Parts: sequence; C-alpha cells; structure tokens
Amino acid sequence: MRVTMLLATLTLAACAGASAGGGAGRWTELEPESGNDGEVLEVAGTVHQLDIEGGVFVIENAEGTRFNPTNLPDAFKVEGKAVEAEARRRDDVMSLGMVGPIVELLRIRERAGSAGATPGLPGTRWRLEDLAGAGVLDDAQATLEFVDGGRVAGNTSCNRFTGAVTISGGAISFGPLATTRRACAEAVMSQESRYLAALGAAQRFEVSGSTLLIHTADGGQPLRFVSE
Repeated sequence: MRVTMLLATLTLAACAGASAGGGAGRWTELEPESGNDGEVLEVAGTVHQLDIEGGVFVIENAEGTRFNPTNLPDAFKVEGKAVEAEARRRDDVMSLGMVGPIVELLRIRERAGSAGATPGLPGTRWRLEDLAGAGVLDDAQATLEFVDGGRVAGNTSCNRFTGAVTISGGAISFGPLATTRRACAEAVMSQESRYLAALGAAQRFEVSGSTLLIHTADGGQPLRFVSE
C-alpha cells in the first residue's frame, strides 16, 4: 500500500511539472493551406513587422534572411518575439514587397529570448559605420549615445543633438531631436540630414556583440553602429 501511494504521488508531481513548464515551448500545429509536400525548412529568428503592403510580419533569422509566412498565427504577431518554426517554401505565391522567401508554416513555438529580453541600451555609446548602405564620410563622424532610459545624444556629422527615445522590447523610436546650428560642408550637411531622417524613421533595433543595427520603416538596409 505504501509503495502504491508513493508511486501515485510521484506520478502526480511529474504531471504537475510538465504542465507548469509546457507553456512557452509548446508547439502550435497548423493546418497546411496547400498540397505542398516539398522540403521542410527549420526557421529560427525574431518576428518583425515591416511597414509595407499595409504592414507585413516576417521572421528574420540571425543571417538577416526574412521569411514571409502566409499563415502566421495572431498570437505570434508580436514585434520582437523570438520563435522557431517548421515550414515549406511557397514559390507559387507572389508578394508585392518581395521581402524574402514566402513560406507556409507547419508548426511554430516561442523560444527563449523573446520581446523584452533585448540587451539594455542605456549607458552605451555607438559610432555610425554605415548609413543604410551608403557608408559614411571618414572625416564626419556620427554618433549615438543612450544617456539614460529615455534620452539620447550624439553627433549628427556636423552638429550635436539631444532628444527623447522610446524603447519597448525590440522596438525603438526617436524624437523630437534638437540640434545645434553649426554650418559645415555640403557633403557633411547632406549626411547629417540623412542620418537625422533615418533616426526619425526608426522602428526596431538589434544588438549583436559590439554591433547595433537600427531598422527603419522603409524596410531597407539598417543603420549599422559599432560600440565605442
């Protein structure tokens, strides 16, 4: 009798533990929308919303490839959510935005490192290395410093700037930004204008080691910074 009661107690404890830990990592199985039986892809990355086609959600992996799922569940349409999924390519489907391979998800789940777990930016300082694919002038350094939880400062290329920043998970927005009024060479002023415009259009960020990427609403190449 004592052995039977002990086994029952252990069984109940194991079931309780499985129930408590099965939430975040539990797979959501999806019904395929097509008869596609091609190769199954392993997709692991972060969910981002792009401001194109009225708003499209993608899963971007560590290499920067953006997978465009046709059937992403609403529960996973969260900026900055870290996910892993199994999918099949849908080369028979076209997208106006052409942001990356179109895929049909077979199953998906949340993984560790989701929204809210992005590295802290307050107290860090960065130097601009690439302005959305256009490079930067060697003699006109642009910087970005996160002074505290809600303020930024830096060099625009010619002038100094200060202003507000809002960070939530992997989302980021700047403004309003105030600058000094110094005049510089035309090329430097042009870079300054493009830098400030890009900060004004910022949507999300990623930190990887000593690199900071800030993505803008147009879905083009991000601003790339290195830590100072």
